[in-house]
Amino acid sequence: MEIFLILLIILICFGSVITSFVAMYQILTNKFNGSKGEWILISMIGIIGPILYLTKGRKLIVKK
Repeated sequence: MEIFLILLIILICFGSVITSFVAMYQILTNKFNGSKGEWILISMIGIIGPILYLTKGRKLIVKK
């Protein structure tokens, strides 16, 4: 049971880091209807930042 919890925490942390990098890349390379600097900082906040980006920030990206 302990190993499962440790693996789950590691998986959540790596998922958060990967989502943060993807968010920063998407914000910097596409047109964005918002403050790029603000959303980059939001996406860098631990585990909560990527969740906020996925729920609210993705809607601000303008696809070409």
